Amino acid sequence: MNVFKPTYHDQKGNLRKTAKWYVEFFDHRDKRHRIAAFTSKSATEEFGRTLEKLVCYHKASGGQIDPALHGWLTQLPRSIQERLFEYGLIDGRRAAVSLLLIEDLEPFARALKAKGTTAKHAELLKSRITRLLKKCGFQHWGDITGTKLITTLEAMRQGQEGKDGRTIKGIGAQTFNFYLQAIKQFCRWGVRERRIAESPVAYLTGLNPKMDRRFDRRALTAAELTALLDAAAVGRIHHGMSGPERALLYRLAVETGLRVAELQSLTPVSFDLSSDEPTVTVAAAYSKRRRQDIIPLLPELTDLLTKHVATIPEGTPVFRVPDKPAEMLRDDLADARKAWLEQVEDPEERQRREKSDHLRYRTAAGVIDFHALRHTFITNLARGGVHPKLAQDLARHSDINLTMSRYSHTELAERAKALASLPGTKTAGNQPPAVLDEASSLGRRLRIKQRIQATSVDSGGPDGEKPDRAQVLAALEEVLCLMGFTEQPPAGFEPATCGLQNRCSAS
Repeated sequence: MNVFKPTYHDQKGNLRKTAKWYVEFFDHRDKRHRIAAFTSKSATEEFGRTLEKLVCYHKASGGQIDPALHGWLTQLPRSIQERLFEYGLIDGRRAAVSLLLIEDLEPFARALKAKGTTAKHAELLKSRITRLLKKCGFQHWGDITGTKLITTLEAMRQGQEGKDGRTIKGIGAQTFNFYLQAIKQFCRWGVRERRIAESPVAYLTGLNPKMDRRFDRRALTAAELTALLDAAAVGRIHHGMSGPERALLYRLAVETGLRVAELQSLTPVSFDLSSDEPTVTVAAAYSKRRRQDIIPLLPELTDLLTKHVATIPEGTPVFRVPDKPAEMLRDDLADARKAWLEQVEDPEERQRREKSDHLRYRTAAGVIDFHALRHTFITNLARGGVHPKLAQDLARHSDINLTMSRYSHTELAERAKALASLPGTKTAGNQPPAVLDEASSLGRRLRIKQRIQATSVDSGGPDGEKPDRAQVLAALEEVLCLMGFTEQPPAGFEPATCGLQNRCSAS
């Protein structure tokens, strides 16, 4: 290996030396090459020594790259990597490591679609990654660092000042995680494609969304759902859908729990409405868990769907779901609330209704967007007493905690009703509450235990004296009454039947 600076003649004929130092070396075929390195001689010498290690390992392993040199190759300028590719020391995919990241986004999106990801989701991931790359200033794979990425995401959480002087609200913890997951997925793809040796962001972890919830949904009550469906059924055409079509769409969503993308994917062949057990099928490509889902349908909904699907050409979406269905639902909620307010003429009742949260899009409990219909579906399963495991299966969740915590909602009235079922807790004097409540089973058991202990022929009575026969019989009579057998001792009852005769006589 030799390090030197070549000389050349400039336009005026003067002899000059190049700005960069060059390395002269022999490759794995013993062919001599010269390659421009750096302006620093020491850096160039270090580069030459590492280059010799690359050649030696290539010879010894039959064309492999020393794992210890993967990171070094990633940091090399693109011009040097292209030269090493020409010399046969690295393969084409390794040479592509210095491609602009923006150029790799399209192959990444194609790989996602090939695995079954919908085009819409692939484009969403692509747009998130593009925004992060621009904000972080990452141009090449070697530019990506976890520290810079986290710093940028934290800045995005803080918000910024818009062009009009107003403060733009920052992203929430959940959105923070979405961006982080997107860039981590992109880097994992880069590792598989041998763009990089290892992901520079694999060690990063997301935030806890529960600590920074900026957007919570709530389930509709039964009265709100009825009012919404009625208002939509007679409503005007908006967002490209007629009123009856919107009402049927809402009903299908709230009785099956289907998501927006799943509803958009439905065609006439997705429905089996003529069998004894009618169903709707979601293809694996559109299901969030990436497998085919078959969901049962209720009889009344089946009748409505049969009439609607019959009018839809084969291969055409059954519902013309807009890209932003939440806006469509918000308009129908507003119409339903307006109709609800106009139902009364009494000024006091009207004022009470105007202060109510009934059918409001946003309340303290959360918002009602389109995905809230899925929340309503799962909440109604819980309200109907469906077993949690079956509710998890119908919700198509992998984790039952997700079904029962995030998607199941309770109303204040329901919680109050649940509390009303608790046993009485009033106290009198210093007696335990359960002892005073003679109607409760716990109260009866405690009184029985106390009475038996007070008249035990072995341990003595409350004053340390053994009870006589009359005391024992009175105690047994009270115990039988407390146990609910009878108000009086059963006919034919004799102390001898339970061995009390001799024990009482002995006392």
